[in-house]
Amino acid sequence: MISLKHLTFIVTLLFIALSFRLAAKNTPALTIDNGKAHYIIQVIKHITWPNEADITQFNIVILGNDKKLVDALNNKADSVIRGKSISVQQFNDLAEINTAPEAIFVVNQKSASLTAIINKKYPNTLIIGNGSAIKEELMIGLLVAKNVIKLSLNLELIGKQGFKISNGLLDFAGTKADFKKQLIDKETTLTKALNDAKVKEAQLKKLNASLANTKTALQKTQSDLDKQNDQLFQIQAELASLKNSRNAIKQELMARKHDLLAQQTLITEKEQEQQRQQQKLLQLKSAIAENEQKLQLQIKELEQQNTIIERKEQKISGQQKLLYITIALALIILLLKFIVLRVSKNRKAANEELAHLNEQLYELATQDDMTKLYNRRHFLELAQRELSQLQRTKGAGAVLMIDIDHFKNINDSYGHAAGDQAIINVANILKDNLREYDMVGRLGGEEFAMFLPNCEIEIATKIAERMRVKIASLSTSYQQTSIKLTVSIGLTAKRADETNIDNIIQRADKALYQAKNSGRDRVVAL
Repeated sequence: MISLKHLTFIVTLLFIALSFRLAAKNTPALTIDNGKAHYIIQVIKHITWPNEADITQFNIVILGNDKKLVDALNNKADSVIRGKSISVQQFNDLAEINTAPEAIFVVNQKSASLTAIINKKYPNTLIIGNGSAIKEELMIGLLVAKNVIKLSLNLELIGKQGFKISNGLLDFAGTKADFKKQLIDKETTLTKALNDAKVKEAQLKKLNASLANTKTALQKTQSDLDKQNDQLFQIQAELASLKNSRNAIKQELMARKHDLLAQQTLITEKEQEQQRQQQKLLQLKSAIAENEQKLQLQIKELEQQNTIIERKEQKISGQQKLLYITIALALIILLLKFIVLRVSKNRKAANEELAHLNEQLYELATQDDMTKLYNRRHFLELAQRELSQLQRTKGAGAVLMIDIDHFKNINDSYGHAAGDQAIINVANILKDNLREYDMVGRLGGEEFAMFLPNCEIEIATKIAERMRVKIASLSTSYQQTSIKLTVSIGLTAKRADETNIDNIIQRADKALYQAKNSGRDRVVAL
């Protein structure tokens, strides 16, 4: 008969063997490739891409024939990082890639030129390679030495390419010399436990016959095992709580480490600022010393100058009497000159005032005060003089008579001030359309006359029509009121035998009346 103690021992061994078998079945082999895959996934988790918003999934592209690494990464490809899935592809050569990779290259060839090509062709690609990141000009390198994996970061190149690294990756890339040793120790322990379980399983097979006769004891043992399972669940719950506490402590330590790094940076900046201030202080001291030397030299120069000044003062005192006499004579001469200039200035001012008065008298005698055009008398004199000249040279000429349409209505509706403004506006347009030798005058009221020497009737008609159109498009503004104006124009050409300007004006005036009677706002030629 097997004792209860032996039966309990056998059942315990059976439970342990089954646990190890389940663990061995569900745990993948911990190899170097698994370690590399683990490091690559951690790198993706702790690095932000410059085009992160445009990435929909992280594509890990492996260059080179490394099936184990591909399998190890595929086992982890079901991970989701920042809401993005992971895919794994393998190519033997860079030229085989038919689409631009969005995220990762894992280079298994040690070639600086190859990484340079990748950097140029895919600037937003993070390159992870075997070997040192600095020597191989990589961003991140996986070093494998004596079964130990280390992570090498080229921070300068990573930052230059626009990638951002979290503090977690900096911690993760610390000392990992014993990582491989731990993996091997765990693998050895699991292998040994598996072998022990196999031996125990063989022993248990031999005892299967005896277990058939001990059902009652086995039930009691099963009850004890249930209690032990309850204790085991309780221990597992406590272990989970300890793990949570450990994670909280780890997060707090990382936060304190971040604060410590910030304080160290601030201290470094303060020290640099203090060094700059000290350098400035030394420069100021040096400048003060130089200024003191210059001041001593200037004091000596001032003493020398004082001596020279004293000598000059003695010499000047002897010359002052002669200077006083010279000044008195100069003042007398200046006074006489001032009197002469004053008389000359008064005479010149009187002459200028007389010339100005003569100009004003001439303007009053020849110009219309409102429009600044020739008045009727002066216009007729100039036109008669020009007509006599044309008779001698047998030249052509034309006379235009212009009258503002419905002018009385403007005065009656808007007042005489609005009528005056309308006359001024029309006069300005007439002046703007004059040639250098043409003449224009206001004959009275709203009536104007133009004399165009050396001008044929066709050209005069075009000039008249152009002025009519401009006046019709003009709006006279008066007290926020817009007044539309039109004119009627009559014109005639000088005849070969005509010597009196009044006859030509009368004929042009008849043409003006025809324009008025035929509807106004038009040009009529006779």
